[in-house]
Amino acid sequence: MLKAFVLCDKVTDNPANTDQKDLQGAGLSRLPAVDPLPAKLSFWVFVQLSDQKETGEVRLALMRADSGRRYFFRPITVRHPDRAQATVFCVRLYDCTFPERGVYLLELWYDDVWGCRSASRIDRGEVR
Repeated sequence: MLKAFVLCDKVTDNPANTDQKDLQGAGLSRLPAVDPLPAKLSFWVFVQLSDQKETGEVRLALMRADSGRRYFFRPITVRHPDRAQATVFCVRLYDCTFPERGVYLLELWYDDVWGCRSASRIDRGEVR
């Protein structure tokens, strides 16, 4: 069961409690890109989920909203050491290529079943 799926600029351990994460720039809905395109942008994905199975497989997919074309990233094996508690993990998506401006969807798939998506707009602006 998915508990959280958040795109953000940066994820760090909370200095007061390393079991907690600080999400900076959480809820990215706009990713600024400067010319020329294609642009290479990096960001983080924070995921919190639970499962009754010991392990599962997560896949992230980047999809263009206008065409439905999807690019799947490599699968990630998730181990649930305590099946009564949610498992937290973070993925850094580094230098993702965005060929043109527009709306892109980042999807989460768990054990080959679609879970959710988050939309971001690539538009003109200064890259952070």
